[in-house]
Amino acid sequence: MFYKNSGVDIDKANESIKEIRSFIGSNIGAYAGIFPLKDELSNYKNPFLVATSDGIGTKLQLLKKYGRWDIAAQDLVAMNLNDLVCMGAKPLFFLDYFSTSHLNKNNFVTFIRQLKNILDEYECVLLGGETAELPGVFKNKSEDIAGFAVGIVEKDNIFDYSKVEPGDKLIGLSSSGIHSNGYSLVRKLLDERKITFTEELLNPTRIYVKQTLTLINYIKGAAHITGGGIIDNLPRIIPDGCCAEIKVNWEIPSVFESIKQSGVSDEEMFKTFNMGIGMIYVVSEDNLSEVTKILESVLKEDFFIIGEVKRANDSNQKVRII
Repeated sequence: MFYKNSGVDIDKANESIKEIRSFIGSNIGAYAGIFPLKDELSNYKNPFLVATSDGIGTKLQLLKKYGRWDIAAQDLVAMNLNDLVCMGAKPLFFLDYFSTSHLNKNNFVTFIRQLKNILDEYECVLLGGETAELPGVFKNKSEDIAGFAVGIVEKDNIFDYSKVEPGDKLIGLSSSGIHSNGYSLVRKLLDERKITFTEELLNPTRIYVKQTLTLINYIKGAAHITGGGIIDNLPRIIPDGCCAEIKVNWEIPSVFESIKQSGVSDEEMFKTFNMGIGMIYVVSEDNLSEVTKILESVLKEDFFIIGEVKRANDSNQKVRII
């Protein structure tokens, strides 16, 4: 009786690790990743480490069906690094967790290769990770992935959301579509044939690292619009006594319109999806001109001034969509 008989193929996993080492580095496959902090710390007076962890949810099921492990890699980076920069942190390193019933070498290597390529764009080191065959947990050749990111921020650059106040403006950056949230509903609608599959449903999540770090000295805060949409995510950075008033003055992407037409209410749409806005910045009126100038001229970014922070009439309502 061999370990392979239980459904776990160690030899196949080791072959994959050897191939990955060829384009990532020899440290991959060791017991832990090592990241030198000395050079990084020399650029900071009072540095703080910031950490986050996230996955891409059931979107993975659609991506697997259509063989888009490259998009899965981008989604995983985006879901973690976009959260990290909402604390003002510059990404340092990343680890992944890839669990499956039976390892498909080609899928796994494609995923890891693209993961490294995307992280390299943001000077974030793929430090290591874990690959696990779990036939007793996952069935029918299924998988799940998770990511773990660590960044660094100067204490004075950590966003202090208590400074958000009435009169501050809200700037929304466009999303590329659904991103990586709400796919349990999307898949249900597909299964019930209430919506039709289009490639737009697979669009990779946008990464807002460069935009946010470029604007760090001009904005009061940033909200990554993920599960729960604007209604549940924006309140994270709105202090008590204030309410974010949002005016839907942007063109909502067609992918959301088709979902809405299947019978999903407006309220449910805004509580489930990003509705075309992937990141929201809070900007004082004094800095609004400079921020919009940078977004237009330097970052070439699609953005909308979508609202304003106001005094709350209801202490339980931090977001009002009009």
